[in-house]
Amino acid sequence: MDSQRMCRDFARGKCQWKNCKFAHVSNGQSRSSKVSTSQIRRPEPLPRRDRGLPNTEKEFRAWQGSIPLRTAVIRPSSGKKTTIFRKARELIGFDASIRQEVIRTLASEDGLRLILDLVQENFEGMDVTTRDLIFKTQVLPFLETVTNPEVVSSLVLEQAVGTIYNVLFGIDGSRAARWLNFICGVLETDTTNEGSAMLLEASLHTFSRIADLNSTAPIQDCLHDVAHRFETVLASMNNKNGMSDRRLYQSRLHLGRLLQRMETGKSLPTGTPEKEVKKESKAVFVANRETPGGRHNNDFDDICQIKIMPSFEEICSPRGEYLPVTDPVQWHIDGIDGLLDRNFRLLREDTVGQLRDAIHHELSPRAQQSQLRKFVYPKCLVANLEFNWLSGLYFEVDFPQPAGVTNHSPMAREMWWQNSRRLQPGALVCLIVQKDVVLFCTVTHRDMSPRRKKIISLPQHQVPPQNKAEPKTLWKSSTRGSVMLMPVDSRYTNTQVVLDLFSPKKTTISLVEFPGVILPAFEPALQALQSMKVARNLPFSELFVPWVYDDFNISDMAPALYASQPGFAFNLRCLMKNDTNFYVRVDQPSDVKYVQDHSTLDGAQARALISCLKRKLGLIQGPPGTGKSYTGVALIKVLLANKEATRGRLGPILCVTYTNHALDQLLEALLDNNVTSQIVRIGSQSKSERLEKFNLQSVAKDTTRTKMEKKERWSSAERLSLCEGDFRAFDLKREVPIARLKSHIQRTDPGHHDQLFSLIQEDGFLGMNTGNPQTTIKTWLDSAAKYNVRARPVDRLKDVNVLEMSRKERQDLYNHWCREYRAEVDEQVRQIVSSHSAAKQGYDSIQDEMHLRCLAQADVIGATTAGLARRLDMFRRLPCKFMLCEEAGEVLESHLLTAFIPSVEHAILIGDQQQLRPQVQNYDLSSENPRGGTQYSLDISLFERLVSSNKSPMSCGAPFNTLETQRRMHPSIARLIRETLYPKLKDAASVSEYPEIMGMRKRLFWLDHRQREGGSDPDAMSTSHWNSHEVDMTVLLVNHLIRQGECKHGDIAVLTPYLGQLHRLRKRLDELFAIVVGDRDQEDLKQAGYGDYEVKPKPMIKAALSQTLRVATVDNFQGEEAKVVVISLVRSNPKNKCGFLRTSNRINVLLSRAQHVAAIIRALSDAGTLARKGAWSTYIKCTENSHVVIQCQTFLAGRIKISRQLAVWYAWTRRSQAAIMSSHCHATSTWKQKTIAA
Repeated sequence: MDSQRMCRDFARGKCQWKNCKFAHVSNGQSRSSKVSTSQIRRPEPLPRRDRGLPNTEKEFRAWQGSIPLRTAVIRPSSGKKTTIFRKARELIGFDASIRQEVIRTLASEDGLRLILDLVQENFEGMDVTTRDLIFKTQVLPFLETVTNPEVVSSLVLEQAVGTIYNVLFGIDGSRAARWLNFICGVLETDTTNEGSAMLLEASLHTFSRIADLNSTAPIQDCLHDVAHRFETVLASMNNKNGMSDRRLYQSRLHLGRLLQRMETGKSLPTGTPEKEVKKESKAVFVANRETPGGRHNNDFDDICQIKIMPSFEEICSPRGEYLPVTDPVQWHIDGIDGLLDRNFRLLREDTVGQLRDAIHHELSPRAQQSQLRKFVYPKCLVANLEFNWLSGLYFEVDFPQPAGVTNHSPMAREMWWQNSRRLQPGALVCLIVQKDVVLFCTVTHRDMSPRRKKIISLPQHQVPPQNKAEPKTLWKSSTRGSVMLMPVDSRYTNTQVVLDLFSPKKTTISLVEFPGVILPAFEPALQALQSMKVARNLPFSELFVPWVYDDFNISDMAPALYASQPGFAFNLRCLMKNDTNFYVRVDQPSDVKYVQDHSTLDGAQARALISCLKRKLGLIQGPPGTGKSYTGVALIKVLLANKEATRGRLGPILCVTYTNHALDQLLEALLDNNVTSQIVRIGSQSKSERLEKFNLQSVAKDTTRTKMEKKERWSSAERLSLCEGDFRAFDLKREVPIARLKSHIQRTDPGHHDQLFSLIQEDGFLGMNTGNPQTTIKTWLDSAAKYNVRARPVDRLKDVNVLEMSRKERQDLYNHWCREYRAEVDEQVRQIVSSHSAAKQGYDSIQDEMHLRCLAQADVIGATTAGLARRLDMFRRLPCKFMLCEEAGEVLESHLLTAFIPSVEHAILIGDQQQLRPQVQNYDLSSENPRGGTQYSLDISLFERLVSSNKSPMSCGAPFNTLETQRRMHPSIARLIRETLYPKLKDAASVSEYPEIMGMRKRLFWLDHRQREGGSDPDAMSTSHWNSHEVDMTVLLVNHLIRQGECKHGDIAVLTPYLGQLHRLRKRLDELFAIVVGDRDQEDLKQAGYGDYEVKPKPMIKAALSQTLRVATVDNFQGEEAKVVVISLVRSNPKNKCGFLRTSNRINVLLSRAQHVAAIIRALSDAGTLARKGAWSTYIKCTENSHVVIQCQTFLAGRIKISRQLAVWYAWTRRSQAAIMSSHCHATSTWKQKTIAA
C-alpha cells in the first residue's frame, strides 16, 4: 500500500527514527514513492526554518548536514574531513545539548563511517609533511573531541562514546594498533617542545580508553608493542630536553594504568610510575594463615568476585573468613590492591558478618549467638507478586502476628507496630527457605504510584482487572500480618527464588528481621571498593602504602599538580585584614608571622594553612576547641579566591564529613562568612532550614534538560512502563490459570489438545465438552479408572490418546503441562526483570547527567562519606581537583578511600587521632580488644595511620600540623587534657574571662556515690550498662542549675558513655524538660532495642533548639559543646571494671565538651579502679582537691561544701527529689535541708 502518511518530524529534523511508523519523504519525493533505507538522509535545514533557531543550533545543523552518507560511493576529501573534525571540536564547547548531539552524530552509522575513513587512511604511503598535516588537522581535533572531559564523564553519552572507541579498536585490536603506531611515529619526530606533551596526553588518553572499554585488549600482542613504543616516547620527552614532570604527569598516569591493565607495566607501579617497587621486605615472623578461596561458594581470592550479601554455603560454613591483618607482609596481595582488599574484607566482616552469624544461629541454635539483634517471624507465605514501573518486582509476605498482639484491638495493634518500628520501609530482612536457600530483601512501601493510570502496553479490554479488595497491612488482621518486600539483588537466581515461592506448593519460610540495619549504610562502600580495585585509579596511592616503594620519603611531600604550574602562587588577600596581597608559592618559604599578624588566624592555624597549600595531601590535627572547622573554612576561602588563577582547573571543591550534623555546620559556616553561595549539598538528611534551597534536588529543579535528555528519559520511561504492562499481562496466580494452560497445550501439544477440547464428542467422552476448559480437564482427570499397572513415563505418552491413559498417567501429564507453563512464564518474567533493570539504569543516568551539570557549576559540593559512596559513579565523573574532609579521625579507612575520586590532585584531612576513633560493630576487629583485636585494628582511621610514626607496620609518618590554641574550655577544665594528651595546648584569653555559673562555685568537680550499677541490660542483647542512682543525681543537678535562672535548657548537655543509661536519662528528663536526642543516638537506641516509651501528655509547644536540653552518648557528641556538661559515668561494680572508659580517646572527648562547668558523677568505688587505669590516674590527680560546692544564688549564705570523700547522700531520696522539684529555696535553713546532696 502506498497510502502511508508522511512523517512531519522528519522534515523538521526531529524524527525519533526507531519508533517512527511514517514515511520519510524529502522535498523531491512523492508521498507515495517507496523510500529505500540506504537512501534515507537527514535533509539539509531549510533557510526559512533556520531563521528562528539560535546560531549554535544553525551551526550544528550545518555541520550535521555536511557529514557524508555511509552509502556514498565517493568518500570525503582530506579538506572535508579537516573541516568536519575541527568543527566538531568547536561545537562540543558550546553547551550540553549541542555536545550531546555532536557525539551522538559521530556515533551514528554515517559518523562511524567517517571515523573509519580517518583511521584506515594509507599512512604508510604518506610523506612526513602530509603525515604531520593529517595528524594536526584531523587526528588531533578528533582525539580532543572524544577525550573531552565533559564527553568522557557524561552518563548520557556513555553508550555513544563506547561505540566510537569500539570502532577504533576493531575486531582484534589490529585497527587500533595500526592507527596508534601512526600517532607514535608522528610524536617520535618531535619530542623537543612543550606542545608535544599535550599531543602525547591526548593520544595516551585515547589509548587508555580503548583498553578500558575492550576486555580483549590486554591479550592483543600488537597493542602490547604499541604500549611499549609510547613508553619510549614518554621517556624520550622526559630525558632528552629535561621536560618538567608536571607537563607529563597526566601522560604518566594514563600510560601507567594502561600498562597495568595489560600486565606489562612492572617498571611503573600503581600510582607512582617514577618509584621502584621494593623487592625485599623487612624480616618478620610470618604466621601461617590460610589464603582466601575455597571455603564456600562466595570465597574468592579476588574481592570483585565476592557477592556483598552472604550465600547459604557461607552462612553454614564452619570455617572462619580470611581477614587480612595489619602487617602488609602477610597479605595475599601486595600494594594498593592489597590495601583495598584488606578494607573490603574487614568492612564486610564488620557489617555483613553480623548478618551471617545471626542467620547461622537461627539455622543452628547450638551455634554461638550473635550480638546482632533479630526478630524471627516463622511460617510465612508469599501471598502475591507485584510489579512497579520504577521499582520493579516486589512481593507480599503474610506471617502470623507476634505473640501477645493477636488479642489487641486494631487500633492497639497499629500503635504496637508503629511504636516497635518493626518491618518499616527500608528495613533489611532475610527469607530462610527450606532446603538451602536464603534471600535478602528490603521492606518497601505497599502503595507505589503508577506512571500512568492505564497500563500502556495492553489494549483496554486486555488490562487485567484491578483487585478491589482492601489492602492488607501489618495490623488489620488479628491473626496474620502482611509486608511488602523487594529483593536486594534482582539477578536471575533471586528472581527465580521469588517465583518458586509463589507456587502451588505453598512453601513456608521464616522471615528474619535485623532492626536498625540499613543496607545503604554499608553496601555502597563495599561496592565502591570493588570498583576501585577494577579501575585502579586511586590517587595518592604511594602515600597510602609507602612501604611498597624504595627511596620514597613521605616527609618530602610534593605539591598538587595544579599548584606546580610555572608562575602559580596562592594569593591570601582574602584573609588579610589590611586587604593586601600575600602570595604563597609552593617552592619558596612563606612568612607565617605576617599572616598571623594580618589575619584572624593564630600562629598554628596560619602555619597549618600554608603547609596544606604546599602539600598535595595536607593533614591537620585539631585538639578540642582549637578551630578545626575555622581553619577548614579559611582554606576553602583561599582556594575559591584563587580559582581563576588555576585557569578553571580546580573545579568544584568537594567537602566530605562523617556526619550530617558536621556537614551542615561546615556549609553554614561558608554562608555565615560570605565565602560563597554556590553550594550544593548531597543527601536528604540535613536538619538545617538554611540549606534546604542548596540541596541537589532543589537546585536540579531549575536545570533544564537537553533535547536528547528529554527524548532518552521519555524512551526509558516507556520501556519501564512496558515492563510493568508485560508483567501484569501474565496476571500471575499461585495456581496455573486453566485458560492460559489450554493455550499452552494448544501451542506445545496440539494433538492432545484436540483430543481434550474437540467439539466432536467421542465415545467414552460424552458430556465432557461443556465449553468450560476447567470442567473439561477436571472431568478428564477424574473419569479414568484406576489400573494396577505401572504408569508410563510422560515422554512415552506423546502418541497415546488422552482417553487411553490411566488416572496416574493423566495426572502426570497434567503436572507436566503445568511445569512447562510455569517454566515458560518464569523465563519471561526473568527477562522482564532483566529488561527493567537495564532500562532503570538508563533512566537514572539521565537524572544523574542533569545533576552532574548542576554540580559542575557549584563552587562547593558537600556530602557525607555514606552519601558519596551511594553516588560514587556520578562523583567519579566530576572534575574536582580539591577535596577537604572534616572529622577524618572518625571515618573508617574504607569509607574515606572512596572520597578520593580519580580527579583529586589536592586533599586536606582535618581530624584528631586522639579523640574518638571510627565506630565498629564487631568488637573482635577493634584495636581496643586486648584479645586479638589489635591484629586487625579496623577502628584505626586512615588519618591516624597517615600521621602515626609508631612501630605499627602500616604507619606512614606523614608530615602534619597541630593546632595549639583552644577557645572552648575554661583553663581549669582544659587542664585535664593539657596535662595528659596535649602538652602544647594553649588557652585563648577569652576563656579565662568566662563568668561563673550561678549555683556553682567550682567549674570542675566530681559527684561521688556508693550505689552499684544495674548491670548489662538483657533486653538490649548488649553490654550496655545503667545506674539508676546516677539518673536521680543527674535530674536533681540539672533541675538545680535551671532553677538558678541563668542557665537555659540549651546551655546544658547531659552525657553518658552507655545507651542503657541514655535511655533512662531520656525517659526521666523528658518528664521535666524539653529534650533533644541526636539522630545517631536515636538510631543506636533503636538498634539496641530501646523502643519508644510512654510519657505523660505535655502541652504542645514550639521550642527552638537553644531552649532544649541535649542528652547524648559521648560517642555521638564529638565536635559539639555546651556551657555546662553533666557526665554520668555509670560504672560501679564489685570487680572494679570500667569497660571502654579506660580508653584515652573516649576520656578525651568526655572531658573536653564543657565550656564553663563540668560535673562528673561517679561511684566512690571507682576511684581506686580509675586511678589504676592509665590516663584516668592523671585526671584524678588533677582534681584531688576538688570539692563539690553548690550554692543557692538567691541566698548566698546557704552554701554547701561537700568533700568527695564525704558521702552524705541521705537527701537523695524520693521525698527530697519531690521537694526539690516542687519548690524553690525560701530560706537558708530550708535550702540546706532540701538540697544538701544536690
